[in-house]
Amino acid sequence: MRIRTDGDYAHRLDAIEAAMDALDENTKTAAVVAACEHARLDRKAKQRALAHPDMTPELAEVLSTPAMQLQYEITTSIDTE
Repeated sequence: MRIRTDGDYAHRLDAIEAAMDALDENTKTAAVVAACEHARLDRKAKQRALAHPDMTPELAEVLSTPAMQLQYEITTSIDTE
């Protein structure tokens, strides 16, 4: 697979190089693969976090990113039968 990084796509190279630094990878390919794996695991972790009893709407907002926005709502009801 080739990823264009020229012209209008130059920002992709910056993102890949940032991933290389953040994930301590030596090649662009390894950085892309590691970033994809991180995204997969991060999504699972965020799903577990949303189910945690200490979750709050504010914390869900902090954990949100432009690529994955989280919402947490507390719903209560009282039945008076």
